[in-house]
Amino acid sequence: MTNEVKNDALTVKSYTNNVLTGLAIGIVAGLVPSALLSELCKALAPHAPIFAIILQIVTIIMFTVPLLIGTAIAFRFKFNPIQMVSVASATYIGSGALNFTPNGVLVTGMGDLINTLLTASIAVAVVLIIGDRLKAFAPLFLPTIVCVVSGGIGLWILPYVRKITMAVGQLVDSYFALAPILMGILVAVSFSIIIVSPISTVAIATAISMSGIASGAGNLGVVAAAVGMFLGGMRVNPIGLSLSALLGTPKIMIAAIVRKPIILLPVILNAAVLGVLAVVFKIQGTPISAGFGFSGLVGPINAIRFMPGGGTAANLLIIVLVFIIIPFALGWFFEWLCRTQLHLYTKEDYIEKQ
Repeated sequence: MTNEVKNDALTVKSYTNNVLTGLAIGIVAGLVPSALLSELCKALAPHAPIFAIILQIVTIIMFTVPLLIGTAIAFRFKFNPIQMVSVASATYIGSGALNFTPNGVLVTGMGDLINTLLTASIAVAVVLIIGDRLKAFAPLFLPTIVCVVSGGIGLWILPYVRKITMAVGQLVDSYFALAPILMGILVAVSFSIIIVSPISTVAIATAISMSGIASGAGNLGVVAAAVGMFLGGMRVNPIGLSLSALLGTPKIMIAAIVRKPIILLPVILNAAVLGVLAVVFKIQGTPISAGFGFSGLVGPINAIRFMPGGGTAANLLIIVLVFIIIPFALGWFFEWLCRTQLHLYTKEDYIEKQ
């Protein structure tokens, strides 16, 4: 760990950017394999057992997200191997992904992403404070100190941090009592914002059992975010990164959004229109599918299942319109309007440093 990195890490800007970029990398690395292959494997598993094994593999990868986040964040700070694994371990502990029960240890998905982020930030701070003081004893004492201190703090604040997700879920739940059009707009806009935050859209949707048209509106909100981050970022970022935002998760753009929140305006406008279309075309879904958008085709496949007649030509046309053609057309228009006509930001504001 160089002195330059140590000094940079002490500034709020560089510290925050490193943490958020590491968060985005870890989430994408853990979620993209499942997003791309899970629905395909579910469909093919009854016909070929190999796809059931692949499904298990991508699910396991998804469960490692806290470890990946901790590793990616530590890498951003140019930590040495023992420091990196210490941060990764502490992050996993604080994520809340593991629960001890009388019958053994229970893995509960990815844990709480907000607490994962906070625990990783604390672990990095502990490593920076310790620095090179342990010298040759670092392999012996550093993992213990970092994991016990940072992981312990993470577990202590976990119940309180989870209330943030619960509060957001209750807010979204309150929309369901409104008129359908207004409900569709608010749900879609909310999910377009949540999907680019450390909060999990799937966690929100499952916590409030969001189904029916509300789930469909949430799906289209996620689509708006994915399309917006793809269209805005493709001019200045590597194509692979932009495709990860589109086909994986737009959370990969979280650092750019924190630096310049106004780049979310085209996404919000797009989501508002798509929320109306969710009500008009009766796009539906399940609590599990609500937070995926068209990643892995989870949103479109579930929408077709709930449409009268299933996969008819007319229904497929509607799905293509509301999940692909209209989101891209509106996304391009609103991005063009906000950037070139209203001059609210520049294309460089979409740059995501990896």
